[in-house]
Amino acid sequence: MAEVFKKCTSYGDLVAGSPHEREFLQWLLAFLDTPSIWFHLSPVEVLHWQDAGTRLEVEGAALPGLAMPYSQAASVEGRLVPVDGDVEGNIAVAEFPPDVDDAKYVVIDAARRGAAAVVFTGRPPRRIVVAGEHGYKFDAAPTPVPAASFEDVGSYVGRRARLEVNTKSRVTYSYSLVAFNSFENTPMISAHWDHWLVGATDNCAGVEAAVLAFSELVADDVPVALGLFTAEEGVAPHTPSFYWAWGSLNYLKRWRPTLLVNIDVVGVGTPRIYATPYLHEALKGLGPVEAPEAYFDSVHYERWGLPSVTISSLKDTWGLYHSPLDAQIEAANVLYAAELAKRIAKVKPPTPSVRLEDYGLPPADDSYTAWSLVHNYLVVFTDFNHSDIVYTDVFRFLKRRGREHRRIDLLGGPTLCVNTCGEAFETYRDLSLLRL
Repeated sequence: MAEVFKKCTSYGDLVAGSPHEREFLQWLLAFLDTPSIWFHLSPVEVLHWQDAGTRLEVEGAALPGLAMPYSQAASVEGRLVPVDGDVEGNIAVAEFPPDVDDAKYVVIDAARRGAAAVVFTGRPPRRIVVAGEHGYKFDAAPTPVPAASFEDVGSYVGRRARLEVNTKSRVTYSYSLVAFNSFENTPMISAHWDHWLVGATDNCAGVEAAVLAFSELVADDVPVALGLFTAEEGVAPHTPSFYWAWGSLNYLKRWRPTLLVNIDVVGVGTPRIYATPYLHEALKGLGPVEAPEAYFDSVHYERWGLPSVTISSLKDTWGLYHSPLDAQIEAANVLYAAELAKRIAKVKPPTPSVRLEDYGLPPADDSYTAWSLVHNYLVVFTDFNHSDIVYTDVFRFLKRRGREHRRIDLLGGPTLCVNTCGEAFETYRDLSLLRL
């Protein structure tokens, strides 16, 4: 126990396409190599992005910071001003919003009002992806202006400064590692290894748990696969706003395990089970089961209606998330996640059942497509400073609550409405008839 974790956390910013990632991949191949296991390397084109040193120069001091992915290299001079002030031509200073993923809305709004750059202040500094699109789509949406995070720049507001964002990026190839002990269709235990900063809970502990669970199932001659994914944190070469789970998307488009058991963000807090609703009954007795969350490699399986489960303590780690504080874990927590994954991997997933005729739709070619047409992820906005990603009965949600929102998107899909969302139900029904 812990060899994989120690090796994984020995790299800071272990990102897709980096030389360190190639080194870690080679180490994993040697570590896992036994006569009963076969390997497959699944290639994926990625944007390798590296922060080579970001700083804020003000009053003779050089404050070290973290570039926000996927900002391009830039040198920006201007006055440090509050983000809600006159930011045109200046460097906007903002605190992270309560939901740190809303940082992109802060950047989009500041850029719209003419800010030359945005710096976030507070403890801890973080690497949070920012993009140029309010929703989460597969279209290109690069960061509109440079953005970075610093531990404390609030005391310098009103002074002139220079922001140096020293990042490097290039398009290259990365690889996900798949190990298996059977050529039959099997369940897969998965985790992603790429991480920002130390990445103890997100997701080196998850890799440790996945490898442990897989190894023990192999020792018991249980047919199973292990999927260790690159590019969960991102990103595709064109930097889409739906940036995460890129490596697993490329793999799962071609190869589909009978059940995906994903482990992501464990090691502290309480591991929870997130699963597609038609699996809940089969998982009864293993622990509390909640509706899916979109922030994991399981998101695409859920979007497609396929059987997936994620084990995660993400709700207990927001204070550590994507920051230098994510450096410690509890071994017992990882062992528990591994044992839970082993038990879930032995569950035989039922086939989902949904009557499309009840929604005014013709039958689908298969039950998984039918399920995904009804149950899927929506991105909903009550204003343009915050969004929620909800897994729901789409028809019921739009009919009952559509009017409450300013914009509604299908995650990774079309925008259903802007401002007049009372019409979103009919729009989605028409798209469903066309299977769009």
